[in-house]
Amino acid sequence: MDININTYNHRKNVATALVLFACLTANAYMISYAVQMEDHIEYVDAIKGVCGAAIFSEIWALGTIIASLCMHMEKKEHQKKLEMVATWTVHSGLSIFCLNIAAAVLGHLSMVALREKIDGMVDVSSAAN
Repeated sequence: MDININTYNHRKNVATALVLFACLTANAYMISYAVQMEDHIEYVDAIKGVCGAAIFSEIWALGTIIASLCMHMEKKEHQKKLEMVATWTVHSGLSIFCLNIAAAVLGHLSMVALREKIDGMVDVSSAAN
């Protein structure tokens, strides 16, 4: 069975684009959550900044995928460009990974701080009774 390298490349890129859309929606949700909970949670600006940077990286990575979908692997003149686009996509993926780890850590820290606030309010109200 022979494999069509262009079809394989396109399917791989479409699958990667779908994962990027999933990350994009998750990060957009995190920003909306941080805006809604701004008065209650800590590290709001950091969360918005990290998620905003991740969204920018995801849009950049989607652009590189669209660029690679416009090229054909059999054409010699496209092979060098495809290699460059693949490198950009890998670098974008690595930055998205790191930014999402940072967003998760910030989200965890803000939830821990929120829980401490709530526990403090419960303790104060219990002591008042």
